[in-house]
Amino acid sequence: MSRMNTRTRIVMGASALAMAALLATAGAANAQATNSTLRGVVTEGATPEPGGTITATDVATGFVSRARISDQGAYVMTGLRPGTYRIEVTSADGSTASDTVTLATGQVGTLNLDVAPATVASSSDASAVGDIVVTGRRIFEVRTSEVATGVSQQQINNLPQINRNFLNFAALAPGVRVTEGDSERTISAGGQSAQAINVFVDGQNQKSTIIDGGVAGQDDSRGNPFPQAGVQEFRVITQNFKAEYEQAGSAIITAVTRSGGNEFHGEIFGTYQNQDWIGQDVFAQRRGDDKPELSKKQYGFALGGPIIQDRLNFFVTYERKDEERANSVFLNNPAYTTQFASELGTYAAPFEEDLLFGKLSWQISDRQKFEISGTYRSENDIRSFGGQTAYSRAEQTNTDVRSINARHTYTGDRFLNEASYDYFSYTYNPTALNFSDYGRTYAIFRDNSATTPGFQFDINNRVDTIFSDGGRSDNQYVEQESHTFKDELTIPDLQWMGIHTLKMGVKYSMQNYFVNKQFGRNPQFTYDIAGTSGLGGTNIPVAVQLGAFVPPADVDNNVLGLYFQDDWQITDKLELNLGIRWDYEDNAVNNDWVTPANIRDTLAKIQALPGYDFPSYFNPNDYISDGDRDAFTGAFQPRFGFSYDWFGDERTVVFGGAGRYYDRLGFNFAFDERFKPTQFNKQIFFSQTGGVVSGVNTVAWNPSYLTAAGLDPLLAATPGAGEIFLVNNNAEPPRTDQFNFGVRQKVGIFQTALTLAYSKTVNLSAWYIANAGSATGDRFSGPTPTSVGHPEFNNLIFFQNQDKEAEFKALYLTIDKPFDRESNWGVNIAYTLSKATQNGSRDSGLTGFDFDYNTPGLSPEYPSNTDERHRIVASGTLGLPMDFRLSGIVTLGSGLPYNVFDCPNATNPNICWNGGRPDKRAFLPGLNFAFRQVDLRLSKSFKTFEGQNVEFMLDAINIFDFHNYSSFDGGYNSSTYGLPNAQFLPTRSFQVGLRYTF
Repeated sequence: MSRMNTRTRIVMGASALAMAALLATAGAANAQATNSTLRGVVTEGATPEPGGTITATDVATGFVSRARISDQGAYVMTGLRPGTYRIEVTSADGSTASDTVTLATGQVGTLNLDVAPATVASSSDASAVGDIVVTGRRIFEVRTSEVATGVSQQQINNLPQINRNFLNFAALAPGVRVTEGDSERTISAGGQSAQAINVFVDGQNQKSTIIDGGVAGQDDSRGNPFPQAGVQEFRVITQNFKAEYEQAGSAIITAVTRSGGNEFHGEIFGTYQNQDWIGQDVFAQRRGDDKPELSKKQYGFALGGPIIQDRLNFFVTYERKDEERANSVFLNNPAYTTQFASELGTYAAPFEEDLLFGKLSWQISDRQKFEISGTYRSENDIRSFGGQTAYSRAEQTNTDVRSINARHTYTGDRFLNEASYDYFSYTYNPTALNFSDYGRTYAIFRDNSATTPGFQFDINNRVDTIFSDGGRSDNQYVEQESHTFKDELTIPDLQWMGIHTLKMGVKYSMQNYFVNKQFGRNPQFTYDIAGTSGLGGTNIPVAVQLGAFVPPADVDNNVLGLYFQDDWQITDKLELNLGIRWDYEDNAVNNDWVTPANIRDTLAKIQALPGYDFPSYFNPNDYISDGDRDAFTGAFQPRFGFSYDWFGDERTVVFGGAGRYYDRLGFNFAFDERFKPTQFNKQIFFSQTGGVVSGVNTVAWNPSYLTAAGLDPLLAATPGAGEIFLVNNNAEPPRTDQFNFGVRQKVGIFQTALTLAYSKTVNLSAWYIANAGSATGDRFSGPTPTSVGHPEFNNLIFFQNQDKEAEFKALYLTIDKPFDRESNWGVNIAYTLSKATQNGSRDSGLTGFDFDYNTPGLSPEYPSNTDERHRIVASGTLGLPMDFRLSGIVTLGSGLPYNVFDCPNATNPNICWNGGRPDKRAFLPGLNFAFRQVDLRLSKSFKTFEGQNVEFMLDAINIFDFHNYSSFDGGYNSSTYGLPNAQFLPTRSFQVGLRYTF
């Protein structure tokens, strides 16, 4: 562990280093994350041809890139956008050769060229990128140590899906899961949770640095992170990503956006479905629920073209998503229908999203390119009402994302410099739809014996809630904002014992986190609707609850990243990838936090108690901060990879690698240290006359208490108790070590790969209880803050990430044959055999609460909740006669484990960890799986005039309506043990679509 004593010194040094690198060169971008490289040898016959020049002209835009040919005849062209290029070489004696090839995102392709007079350009193969037919051989990347899967625009445009979210197709990569729920979609990989992934769009980091989800805007959202029509293609790197990648422990998704060209191209599209085309889940069917009203419309356009031929072009796209849902508000107890008649019925629960992306691309000269793009995302979701909860109690969840990305590339004679500035803002803002009105809950109370009417002291344990209306209690406003500067330098063809391509980069990011949580800030009144409690009555509330005000947190964090990468071609068969990265954050875990005096006193008094033994690893002195908590400086991340082309023909390639990767904790986790000690609900009971009623202290009711002016003084004098949350001064970010070894084999027209993958993650984090009776047990039975004279606190909870670990072992098998126009079909198959285990919290995320044991080291190892032994994802597209096209995705999984409770012979008798496994069901004879889903799309194209095209689409998702269960009864002694009680989405769904392209 390595740390610096002062935050100021690091920030000043980081700023100076970053600015020096930026001022040394003009411009802007982390393009290495998305751009491609083309390399090879120029020969004349069998002899290397030294000297000369080579150019790559983007067929669509006319933009030109240049490189030199070395004395050994080798060349390396870096910084190429994915696309189709016309490659032209002129040797030193004036001989020429040309070829046309297609490069994919992040690819390092090999193209050898012969300038002998007999050379004929090879460009006979054709492929489809979306609906634009381009000519060029697609070059496969096989000489790489990365475990990566490319997803083309053909797949994005043609494979079936309902939501127009390009990240859905990340599931085509082995080891990756995409899980869809009613309110959000998550992407996980490598046996870890969604927080461990990262997404880059044109090199811009999309990491959610403040709340869960992994990707900014994914948490608690059914929207899409980026307009699908703006994505050209993307790449999923599940293991061994190089040193230019940051802040991920499992997988990297890197996408490149579309650009305009020398011709105007565009599209207008729309899709539609309604409730009649969506099946109910099996549990709603069994209950006899009415099918909820629903209509979903997605529509938009894309347009790109030239402003100045071969120099300046534009691209813009807009997408809109409208979901018209309806929830029914009703009473289970018809005796009160008249009282609430005006609030019963069916109410709309709409979801709306706007996505806008625009880009300008400018080739300033043959040496310089500049690109600037911007993204706007806004969504609004009305939710959390229905049943016995009135529409007035609804929540409005708002998500907003804004970004700007400016990039400049300069190509020198022997180097390429790429620099960028980007701005990124993500806001998560769930609010009460009717915050101006206080909340009301109407219930029937009973006494503790539940045999005769009477008052139940804890109003949260009331027996029967009849109805709730009025304003919701909570509001939140959470925002991350960053200004990031990067500069990357590539030196492509250094000669020493082979050919070296050196890459080095620096990143400096100024980040701000703002968190304002108004939990319980809208008063919530509880009424005894039957008037039997002895308190209140039908017109007088039994009690009121109001949350204490907690000041918002407004925190700055400075981030510095440095990396160096050497891609070393030792021979024409053997290549090594050697890299190292270092990352630093000066305020990632409340480094500027000052521990309040009453918390310090609480810790001192508990520590002084005779005979008390704090839980292992909990030394109170390690949790007291004076505002100068040392920042972690030990995030050095060496990364190594190799590939060996066994026969030198790119048909059999052995590869492998190892690397260290540091992720980060979302600020919302450490924020609890600031928030929880003063966050609590105050509660006051009312009666007609006040005093003690049924053993409860009450206040005489006054109608003025229904106003803030009347209620505030009353609550101000009412005590409350929060909880002490403590972050370790030496907390380190999660760290993953990855290892892989495999072989790629060309088998006829198929490219196959077999990979062994392993990863181990440490420093996983959770909150643990410190007021335990001993270091190893007796949870909650030890001294509390109240017991040492601090009743303003309930529990003592500490952050612990020592000894909390996760392990992942897997075998990946992939078989690929990309779609092309000539054969008119393509198929991709990914099989994952894996085992994921962990200790500590049963929540498999980077964070959580773990009160089952006092520390993670005391818990056993058990299957993670992402542990799925077998998973198969097969996708493909088949061209049919009369311009019909059939595409499909088949997903089969052996199922995720579930927690089992109250089982015999367990270390802790209350839990058996993830001991349960779902039953498997036949998909085909001999193939049994717990998860089964078949998605199909049938499309028909009509050519109109002058190259224009109209396409009709029909999507059928989960066409066989398989019941894929997501939750099971884990009570070992329950009569329904092991039976399912919830279902994954989607159920069987149909959607129609129309797309016009020109």
